[in-house]
Amino acid sequence: MIKLFKFQENNLLIYSFVCLIILLGFVFRFYNINYESLWLDEIYSFWVTDPSLSFTETYLRVQTTESIPFLYYYLVKMCNKIFGYDPIVGRCFSAFFGFLSIFSIGLLCKKISQNKSYLFATCLTSLNIFLIVNSQEMRVYIFTFFLISLSLIFFVDLYKEEKNKIFTKNFILFTFFTFIAILSHPFAIILLASIIVFITIDYLFFSNNNHKINISLLLISILMIGFLYHYIDYVSHNKIGWIEQPGIKFFSNFYFSKFFGSRLLGIIHLLTLIVLLFCFKKKIEKNKEIIFLVIFLILSYFIPLIYGYLIKPIIFPKYIIFVLIPIILIISTLVFLIENKTVKKLMISFIILINFANHFTESTLKQFFSEKQRFNPNFEKAFEIVKDSQIKKINFYTNQINDENENYINTVISNYSKVILNEKNFNIEILKENTENLKGKIWNICLIIISCDKPPGKFRILEETLLEGGLRLSLWEIK
Repeated sequence: MIKLFKFQENNLLIYSFVCLIILLGFVFRFYNINYESLWLDEIYSFWVTDPSLSFTETYLRVQTTESIPFLYYYLVKMCNKIFGYDPIVGRCFSAFFGFLSIFSIGLLCKKISQNKSYLFATCLTSLNIFLIVNSQEMRVYIFTFFLISLSLIFFVDLYKEEKNKIFTKNFILFTFFTFIAILSHPFAIILLASIIVFITIDYLFFSNNNHKINISLLLISILMIGFLYHYIDYVSHNKIGWIEQPGIKFFSNFYFSKFFGSRLLGIIHLLTLIVLLFCFKKKIEKNKEIIFLVIFLILSYFIPLIYGYLIKPIIFPKYIIFVLIPIILIISTLVFLIENKTVKKLMISFIILINFANHFTESTLKQFFSEKQRFNPNFEKAFEIVKDSQIKKINFYTNQINDENENYINTVISNYSKVILNEKNFNIEILKENTENLKGKIWNICLIIISCDKPPGKFRILEETLLEGGLRLSLWEIK
């Protein structure tokens, strides 16, 4: 990574500016990383990665609550075992790979182009709000993003390699990281499909037969078939069906408003991408790397959309986070093909400026000047209220949706709450008994997005508070 920047005296100002942007990217990913409580999906991740569990117990927990493979959870579990069972460990795991992604995308761009567009790509990756947000969550998406960027780095090197030897370093690392990316999230199969399509086009239209890549793809495909055979059974228990197929509005921005922080910035980046592709279409036809990026970009949307129309909806912004790789690289590379130096500099400056300015409307910068807005369930505030009261007993009660319905909601929230209470040294008891057997005054915590049903029998609500993130704290008196 150090070789990414070869400092030259006449470009010292530019490199200093890029380093400042990278520093901002680091701060945005790590600062206040544990400010908010975990949101529901993170609470599940935290429960699954308990380091005290055996290999089999972890596997069973992942199988019953998650729809992605177990690789990510075992890695976070190992970190929890080393650094302690604390929510911040899993979030730092994501932030670490989110920060490394800044350099991996810059290095990938450097291998594709022969100019300084990699500096531009580095800045866009560092400032991208969607990548920053996902770098502060205990979820797999930014880790998959990083693995795919590594896979592409070694794919480009392997494609350009002239050695006759098959099992070279690039061959091994490309095969390894591509398969590992698929093991982290099944949507990474889109990368494999994109490479297969590109290699096929390369053979049919350019008469280029890269036998080393063909062998690697064959090996990855064999491994993937074995993985899919296992994975189909693995997710057969999963009953998640909340995703809806995108409507017509989706085709006006292709999630760009999500990827770049606002509808305005989304439109600007989408139009920039389209205009650049149209203006340089003749040069693109002669540039195989950009041809591949265009294929990867199209299939990242096309495959999950078609799957949704034929089988069931699966497309969601986080699931295709890796589509930002071709988006950032295509924009960065093509902007540097603009011959007019003034227009080129204005274009680069404008795009960097609007991406930086966007942070003034986001918590990434606003948190330095005012209290950060909370969006996740505020468990710590709930426990503060309980601690200051006379009643030191809490319960997690849901009637319609509970552990009997196999979503383990009460169990995972209770597990997370115990860790918070231990950290805060709060003398609060979490009740385990069924609510039907409880009498007297107790506090109840529930998520209104799941269920906030009332207990059976006679009761009255003495006090009720709705906290951030849809968390409801109620004081019940059960007779």
